[in-house]
Amino acid sequence: MPNFKTHVITGILFYPTYFLLYSFILDIANKAFYPDESIILISFFLFVLGSDLPDVDHKFSLINKIFRILLVGIGIYIVFKIRRYFDFFSFFPFRLYIIKTLYIIIGIILGSLIGILFNYITKHRGKWHSPITGIIIGIIMYILKTNSYYIIDYNALFLSLSLTIGFFVHLFLDFHFKG
Repeated sequence: MPNFKTHVITGILFYPTYFLLYSFILDIANKAFYPDESIILISFFLFVLGSDLPDVDHKFSLINKIFRILLVGIGIYIVFKIRRYFDFFSFFPFRLYIIKTLYIIIGIILGSLIGILFNYITKHRGKWHSPITGIIIGIIMYILKTNSYYIIDYNALFLSLSLTIGFFVHLFLDFHFKG
């Protein structure tokens, strides 16, 4: 089986092809897609992250440790996303920075609990080595990133597909280069 280094290097080398194909397809479809450097950089990191993400279920892998930290960040992000619709602390007479600090703490707790639960219920080469998982992760990424649910957000689609296609690169390597 390919190792961490192989997955990451392959992700790095295949990213330009992904960027070119995505841009070309939107160009042919006559859709405007002009990502700035920050979107391209985030997309690159998501693609490379995706290229090793299926091994996140291995408790001792580097990607698992990185993923646990990302889950804390995602927990914070989810709490702030929910806050847009349900501001649980708005009735307290606190300053805004105190309320935001409370939301950060709740996000840290949420992300940490998700990480503990994740390591408890997953097994290596289980559900994380499935194309369906890659698709679900891409959909979740799109939902978290988009600002519009009525029209296609091509930047959010670009970022979510970066993660998903990187994920599929990993599955391809594992399937075709068994050791």
